[in-house]
Amino acid sequence: MGVMMINKLAKVISAAAVLTMAVSLAPQSALAQKFSGQANNVNDRFSFEINPSASYTGGIFSGAIQNAIYTDNDSLAVLNAETPKDYKLNQGDLKVSLESISDSLQQALNVRSSSFKGKFGSTVVKYEARLEDNSNPKNFIHFAFYAPYTEPFTNLNSLSIFNASNLTPFLDSSGSVSFPKYLWGLKFDDNLEPNPFNEDDYRTFDWTPDSDRKKVLEPAATISLLVFGIVSTTLLRKRNKRPEINLSNAKKTL
Repeated sequence: MGVMMINKLAKVISAAAVLTMAVSLAPQSALAQKFSGQANNVNDRFSFEINPSASYTGGIFSGAIQNAIYTDNDSLAVLNAETPKDYKLNQGDLKVSLESISDSLQQALNVRSSSFKGKFGSTVVKYEARLEDNSNPKNFIHFAFYAPYTEPFTNLNSLSIFNASNLTPFLDSSGSVSFPKYLWGLKFDDNLEPNPFNEDDYRTFDWTPDSDRKKVLEPAATISLLVFGIVSTTLLRKRNKRPEINLSNAKKTL
């Protein structure tokens, strides 16, 4: 094998090993976190992703909401077996704040089924967003979801709390974490204000663990590939440094 080819192969193996290590060691918070749930109508759905790396300033995570889709599948469309209509909404900011709730709402949150049943106090953490599309006039949606003011949600300055290591204790029987929410439907009149959240609007957003959405190499496989890259690179470089034998001088010696 030529010297240039050996050097190229060594560089490729080294780069692959380093890239594999970087990917395997990347924090879970770098993965977009998926939320989905029933919308106002029984057959409608709404889903979005949160970017945990979104920049934070004064209670606002800029551009944190991504890939939001409102699926309109009304009863008539279901009866006629029509294809549901998807409204793709633009990237939007996520606001986080502490909010005091009424005794009746606190009671409702604690008795109804969610991953935080019995854990809500008089103060809750509220995550809120308003999203719109590019139509004219614009379709838009206003929604919020709630978490109890307990660990890990006491950290209001970071969205990295939405990962498997933090939310595993709250997983329900379906393998997700359900957050109570209000979802103010798909609207067209920007002059209307969203209704406040109350027990009659109770539904949930389900958070899906990132490990179910994005598979990564197992630690053993990562280590094996990394060791292979290091060993292979070392052997190739040693081979490259071996002195070449001058056959003409060897013949003269004989």
